[in-house]
Amino acid sequence: MNNSDGYVTDDGRTIGGVVMEMKNITLRFGGVTAIKDITFDIREGEIRAIIGPNGAGKSSMLNVVSGFYVPQEGEVFFRGVKRPPVKPFEVARQGIARTFQNIALFEGMSVLDNVMTGRLTQMTAGILSQAIWRGKAEQEEVENREICERVIDFLEIQSIRKTPVSRLPYGLKKRVELARALASEPKLLLLDEPMAGMNVEEKEDMSRFIWMLMMSLGQL
Repeated sequence: MNNSDGYVTDDGRTIGGVVMEMKNITLRFGGVTAIKDITFDIREGEIRAIIGPNGAGKSSMLNVVSGFYVPQEGEVFFRGVKRPPVKPFEVARQGIARTFQNIALFEGMSVLDNVMTGRLTQMTAGILSQAIWRGKAEQEEVENREICERVIDFLEIQSIRKTPVSRLPYGLKKRVELARALASEPKLLLLDEPMAGMNVEEKEDMSRFIWMLMMSLGQL
């Protein structure tokens, strides 16, 4: 494992130690090899891009990182600890969030309600407390809503916070999906084709948000 300390970039940014390391990952679907012997790491405070043509295995690799796929060969380390096969919800609880190549939002819910679903892994109140909305459940609701509102402000979607997602254009849906991922306050954020299908202005906005997020080290 490469647990060396980080380094300072030419523009003064501090890149921390290794957060996740993929070692010799190979993933097969029957007789088709989607990923073959891939090794890389991800450090705190940096942006890593996986590039390649359609069918190269980019989304498959993200699915390995996020626990949707289990590779036949290789090892996954998270914060220096080898990760056994896990379910996606367990990965989310570890602090890994993602967006999807094909938008996966709740179309009948508002923007705010979609973003609030990103807080589900942070909720600890019992079923009874949630049912009567008293005590811990009420406190959690207020705290989680404040976090979601900060994310909404950061991504500049205040004006559509009460709008049903089904009524939004594609570019704004992509921004809402990013908001939902950020609401979970992830330690590692995975973006699958974050700007696919966007026009030039929408791509510029998304690039700006990603850059601002990196510069703030995820602290909104």
